[in-house]
Amino acid sequence: MIDTLVAFTNELSRYIIPLLLAGIPFYGLAVKKVKVYESFVEGAKDGFTIAVRIIPYLVAILVSIGMFRASGALDMLLTLLSPVLNLIGFPPENLPLALMRPLSGSGSLGLLTDLINQHGTESLIAKIGATMFGSTETTFYVLAVYFGSVGIRRSRHALAAGLIADAVGIISAVYICRFLFAAPALTNDTIKQYDLVNIQDLDPSIFVELKYSSADNFMNSDVYGDLETCYLRKVPAQMLVKANSFLKETHPGLRLLVYDGLRPRHIQWKLWNTIDHISESERTQFVADPRSGSIHNFGAAVDLTLADSSGNPLDMGTHYDFFGELAFPTLEDSLLEIGELTSHQVTNRQILRNAMEAAGFSPITTEWWHFDAFPYQETKSKYVIIE
Repeated sequence: MIDTLVAFTNELSRYIIPLLLAGIPFYGLAVKKVKVYESFVEGAKDGFTIAVRIIPYLVAILVSIGMFRASGALDMLLTLLSPVLNLIGFPPENLPLALMRPLSGSGSLGLLTDLINQHGTESLIAKIGATMFGSTETTFYVLAVYFGSVGIRRSRHALAAGLIADAVGIISAVYICRFLFAAPALTNDTIKQYDLVNIQDLDPSIFVELKYSSADNFMNSDVYGDLETCYLRKVPAQMLVKANSFLKETHPGLRLLVYDGLRPRHIQWKLWNTIDHISESERTQFVADPRSGSIHNFGAAVDLTLADSSGNPLDMGTHYDFFGELAFPTLEDSLLEIGELTSHQVTNRQILRNAMEAAGFSPITTEWWHFDAFPYQETKSKYVIIE
């Protein structure tokens, strides 16, 4: 039902603006008998006069906004309110935009652009921000500039009405977008049903930075939403703890840094479809076919790297999700010989493999970061795919 509604609203949105651009002049010309072009020209003339009159008010409001942002007051407010915002389901990342929107159109547009660049166009945070931007107004800007330019002094009722409308738009944007677009990768029922384990509950010294909970992945999009915890089936999770213990014993300054664990199959489809420019026969070198399922989809595979004691990742020669031969463990000797990889990078990869293999994990030939707890057929016999 929700998917159908989302598809309908997406399709409808393609036609709303063209219809308005064509419909309003047509209505004025055909129904109201207004000379649309002549009226437009007269309005444009008045626009120049108004522009000159609003410049002092414009300068004043922009300077005030600049001082507010540069002072650090916005960051302090965000830090103080974050616990409360998380409690009520309001993403703290959207708070600066909510506060800036009534003050400045250009300032709020800059914040929205930052949100989209940081979290990806398909992330819930970006969708909330875009909806918030479109359903609110620059209330203080309008009152300061336009009311001031025509000499209106008593604006308290307009201010109250504008701020109430902005608050309704902001709150509605958050909860309507959550209803339409929030698709949690895992629910509490799923975690209990499949006996999934939060790996940091077993070993807090394992670092976790889920790449699909950020835009730092080959999709440039946050596809996990609110999920920032790595889950595995119980036995693979215990194996991972063993690998981290082995690593700490052999290299005391190093820890495991996990990039991905259980990946529900509906996320696998997103990954698969993102690289649809690659033929399906070649695509399986980089992303497992969701029809048969990745071992990630069973909760028995993990993507990870090495990190120092502060959680900073070591140099492995490529970033995570690198599509190319430089990431192939089977080619490391050749790549080292021709200078594409350094001995330090290859050594780091070998340290990671030694720790994982000591715990029973198996590497694959095309990704230095990927390890399976069991072969595919054994995994399939033990577990079912988590949708």
